[in-house]
Amino acid sequence: MTQATAPGSTPQPRMTNAEFRTATLADLVGIAAIEIEAFGEHAYPYHVLRTLFDLHGMDWLVVEEDGDVVGYVQVAVTLGQRAWLVGFALTAGSRGRGYGRVLLGMALDRCRDGSARRVFITVRPTNDTANRLYEDAGFVLAGHYDDYYGENEPRNLLVCDLTR
Repeated sequence: MTQATAPGSTPQPRMTNAEFRTATLADLVGIAAIEIEAFGEHAYPYHVLRTLFDLHGMDWLVVEEDGDVVGYVQVAVTLGQRAWLVGFALTAGSRGRGYGRVLLGMALDRCRDGSARRVFITVRPTNDTANRLYEDAGFVLAGHYDDYYGENEPRNLLVCDLTR
């Protein structure tokens, strides 16, 4: 594998056998497995991932380690200079290595390249690690929803202004 290099000022991960790249259709199996590990019953089903990939896959990114996809970010650049990070997760064993920061930095670069001015993501309010990661990247709270994904499924809506 190649040493990870990310555009701009994206920080480098602490592992050297990681490759960061655009996702391919063949990566969907690995992405689906990470979805289930990270989100359990709230994971996107494979057929939804396939549809999202058909719509936005050219902007999705993965990190691969020793031939296995160990993380991903699903980027959806939309009309109106907006983008969404539709999904973002790492396997439990690959967390804490800097991969999330690199993927997020690369995703924001993709959004800029796609002429997005603002990027949105939802995150569970109690997910302190993710909230810190997004805050460090420039995301701010734009709203809170007590039942975003159904009853008792709260999410914070975060936004990052890419024009700053």
